[in-house]
Amino acid sequence: MDKSENVRNHELSTDLERKSPSADKLMIPKHRFDCVNLCLKETKQALKDKSLALDNCCSRMRQLEQALVESKVETALALERAKDLTAVKALIDFSKLEMKDDGTVSGLNEQIRHIKQSREFLFEESDGINYVLVPVKSEDALNKSIANYVKKIRRLDK
Repeated sequence: MDKSENVRNHELSTDLERKSPSADKLMIPKHRFDCVNLCLKETKQALKDKSLALDNCCSRMRQLEQALVESKVETALALERAKDLTAVKALIDFSKLEMKDDGTVSGLNEQIRHIKQSREFLFEESDGINYVLVPVKSEDALNKSIANYVKKIRRLDK
C-alpha cells in the first residue's frame, strides 16, 4: 500500500509539473523575497510604534482633559464662594461631568446648585458683590492693582 501511494503521489506531481507553467515563472529570487520580508517586518514594527505613540497621546489627552475639568470645577466653586474647596469638590460626581466643545462643563452648575442647597454651611453668604477673576501678567501689576484698590477704599471711608 505504501508503494502504491508513493507511485500515485509521484504521478500526480509529474502531472502538475506538466500542466503548470514552468517553476521559474512561479518563484521569485531569494534576495527579492528577503527584501520584501524585511520590508514587511519593518512596516509591522513601525505600525506597533505608531500605535503605542497614539495610545500615549490619547492617555495624555485624557489626563489633560481631566485636569481642565478639575480646574473649571475649582474656578466655579471659588466663584460660588465655597469655604473649603476640597470638601465641596469631594461631593461632586466627576463621572457626570462632561467637557463640551465650547469649553464649558455640562452638569457642573446643577451639582453645585444641589450641594449649595443641601449643604449651605459649606459656602459663604453672598454679600451682593460679583467677583471677577482677572489674569495678571506680572506680580508688580498685581501689587499695583491691590494698592490702588486699597487707596480707593480708604478714600471712600473718609
